[in-house]
Amino acid sequence: MLQESEGEGLNIGIVGGGAIGLLLAAYLGRRHGVTVYTRRPSQARQLAEHGVALKKDGETSVVAVRAQPFAGAELDEPLVFVTVKQYDLASVCAQIDAFRRVRTLVFLQNGMGHLEQLTMFADKNVLVGVVEHGAMKLDDRTVAHTGVGKLTLASRYGSFGDARELREGERGFPIEWADDWERILVDKLVVNAVINPLTALLQVKNGALLETAPYRDMMRQLFDEVQNVLPLEDANRAWERVVRICRKTADNYSSMYMDLANGRRTEIDAILGYVLKQGEARGAMLSVVRFVFCAVKGKEGGEMDG
Repeated sequence: MLQESEGEGLNIGIVGGGAIGLLLAAYLGRRHGVTVYTRRPSQARQLAEHGVALKKDGETSVVAVRAQPFAGAELDEPLVFVTVKQYDLASVCAQIDAFRRVRTLVFLQNGMGHLEQLTMFADKNVLVGVVEHGAMKLDDRTVAHTGVGKLTLASRYGSFGDARELREGERGFPIEWADDWERILVDKLVVNAVINPLTALLQVKNGALLETAPYRDMMRQLFDEVQNVLPLEDANRAWERVVRICRKTADNYSSMYMDLANGRRTEIDAILGYVLKQGEARGAMLSVVRFVFCAVKGKEGGEMDG
């Protein structure tokens, strides 16, 4: 049975029908009118006809959403979340005219390599965000909420705009507001740079990195190189945060693990690739980072840049 929106709320667009896009649609669609813009017409039809299904704690709820393919669309929602993987962002930004009526854009990509692309939207309110929820896409309309975290948003250009109308506690989907966009992205990048590549290569759940002494040693070696080239306020606190999140998500498989397991391209370029570029700019030799980066690229069958 479809659960309709509880009130008028906002009109919100979500570009991307992956795990995070579906998770956002499931929670925001309870209070707001949500349209999901997908890459494939078949997924849009599934969502429009049957809604988005959220599996959490053994229960399934279904929320009605609108949906249509992104190609050729003209978005008229004042607030739009862009949730595609970083390597798909360029093709989305290439359709800049599709966003001309949008007032506030929120980008939820891993890594920091996409920041330059956001300058083309600098005349709008542009937010960047960090998602600390665990989510797994089960099919074109179903997402499993595997770990409750929070969504942290910060302004890159302009103000928070229409996003300020979102409640901080969107019923099981807490939202926090930050005043330093670089800090939240760097904090998340450090966590992704240490946990994701190692779990993908070792083919283990996140918690195994802490449970196995040699794996924890690998974590520390990787972290030490990463923190040397990123603007961290407190390296010890950053390491404690990596350990805390690894422990909190112990039973989860990282997104990079899932990408390799399913034969998909990973976001290694956006994560460790970005770290390597920062190292090159500073003349730092990052031998462990490069080793792990090359190993993941080899596993995914990707070509090396440069």
